[in-house]
Amino acid sequence: MTLYKNFKSKEQLIVATLQDEDRKFRQWLTASVEAGSLRPEDRIEQLFQALHRRFGAEGYYGCAFIRASIEFPDLQHPIHRAAKAHKEMIRSYLRGLALESGSSNHAVLAEQLYILVEGAIVAAQIYGEPWPAQYASQAARSLVFATLSTP
Repeated sequence: MTLYKNFKSKEQLIVATLQDEDRKFRQWLTASVEAGSLRPEDRIEQLFQALHRRFGAEGYYGCAFIRASIEFPDLQHPIHRAAKAHKEMIRSYLRGLALESGSSNHAVLAEQLYILVEGAIVAAQIYGEPWPAQYASQAARSLVFATLSTP
C-alpha cells in the first residue's frame, strides 16, 4: 500500500526505478571510463574493461532496460520510452568518444561501438559470464584502428 501512496500505478513505479537505474549507470559509466584514461581511444578500451568487470560482478543479472523494453514493446509506452532514453544516453556518450578519437568516420564508429556494447550486454546476460566484453573489446580495437588509419 505504501508504494501506491507514492506511485499511481505499477508503470509509474517501474519508470521511476528505471530513471534511478539510469542515474546510477551514468555515474558508474563516467567514473569507470574517464578515470585514468586521457586519450579517447583508451577510454573506449576502458569502457569494455568496465563492462567485463560489471558482467562478472556478484549480482549482475543483465540489463533492466532491455528486459523492460521487451516486456513493454509498445514504442509509445512510458516504460519503453524510459528504456530507450537510457540507450540513447549510451549512444550519445559513444558519439562523444568516437568524435574525440579523431576517427575519419566517427558517426559510423559510434554506432558500431554501440552495437558491440549492446551485443556484449545481451550475451553476458544469456551466458552469465563476462567473456563477451573481451570479444567486443577486441572488435572495438579493430574498428578504432581501422578508422584512425583510414585517410
